[in-house]
Amino acid sequence: MPRRLFRSATADRNRFVLLYIGIAAALLCAAAFLIYEATVIRADQARDDTSVAVLEVGNRVLHDLENLETGQRGYLLTGDDRYLQPYKLATRDLDDTVLRLHQLVANDPQSALLVRRIEHAKNQKVMEVLRTLELARSGNRESSLAIVRTDEGKRYMDALREDLGVLLANWRQVRRAAVQDVNRRVVLGAAALAVIAVLVCCLLIYTLFIQRRAFARVHAYTTLLNRQASKDVLTGLPNRRHLLAALEALTVDADTDTRRVGMLYMDIDGFKAVNDTLGHKAGDAILRALARALREATRPQDVLTRIGGDEFVLLSVDYIDDAKLRELASRLAESVRMVGKREFSGRFPLGVSIGIATYPDTVEAIDGLLDAADAAMYEAKRAGRSSYAFANTEGQQKVLRLHR
Repeated sequence: MPRRLFRSATADRNRFVLLYIGIAAALLCAAAFLIYEATVIRADQARDDTSVAVLEVGNRVLHDLENLETGQRGYLLTGDDRYLQPYKLATRDLDDTVLRLHQLVANDPQSALLVRRIEHAKNQKVMEVLRTLELARSGNRESSLAIVRTDEGKRYMDALREDLGVLLANWRQVRRAAVQDVNRRVVLGAAALAVIAVLVCCLLIYTLFIQRRAFARVHAYTTLLNRQASKDVLTGLPNRRHLLAALEALTVDADTDTRRVGMLYMDIDGFKAVNDTLGHKAGDAILRALARALREATRPQDVLTRIGGDEFVLLSVDYIDDAKLRELASRLAESVRMVGKREFSGRFPLGVSIGIATYPDTVEAIDGLLDAADAAMYEAKRAGRSSYAFANTEGQQKVLRLHR
């Protein structure tokens, strides 16, 4: 059993190690996965932020160009400088917005090419508007209108709108892709976390199962050890330890339990001759036969123990009176006599000396039963073979012969 328990404990320990390694590996993989996902999501968010900025700046460029045209048309139609206000605001803002657009798309070659084309068309549009305004201011209003009628400015604006449209459409797609990727990775991360949580829970449950099984085995082995420690190996009867535990249990309940308790301390007469003549193996066989015979002569609730050598003790609870104990002593003595008659063809007659102590009649406390019964047994033994004696019994014959 110890070797089997050791092997089982070693196997459980190895399982624990593997489980802990598995849990640690799962958590490390989860951490690495989540860090990677967080990095990708951060990059997606950066692309989303860039796309929002590109869309905002691109629309601002288009708005400035439209303001440029609005100022041009208003001034050419009215000659009033107040209509140049949108033009002035647009010219101040255009260079900065186009420069900002260059910075935002610097890492995207396709977008950078579009922005260069937009800047070139923007410069041409600004020069066209500036020429018409200068001609109008110098009094050549018809010449400036003639330039407008050539649709030169319209072609520049159409080219600008087309390139800006392509640029903004591309970055709208970038933003949609980034947002979709973030959403997909958030869902994937949540699913991965759920799977990892389930996996870790399963591992923990399995760990708990293994732990409970290990504890159950240890408990079973401890119970077995306690049972073996309380049992006489030779006869299978309870031993002195079990007897003392039973007396202690009765002592605890003595205040509430009013039942009478009797103890019969037995020493086998004639047993030494078996050992001396046939050896210990034969003596052991006699002891096993005596244990079976004595057990058959007692009640199931009585505690029959072998406390060492050829000495047996019977603890009897709730007996009626001393007469019942006398009957029990006679029955036990007869059982011993029959064993001697049956074993080894009756070569070794056996008897028994019995000391009897009772609570609360002859001893004041339950824990005094064993000493009192032991003393009574020696008194019976001094009286001769196969006798029994009551401890401190007054008014009665103290020692009686069981067989003459």
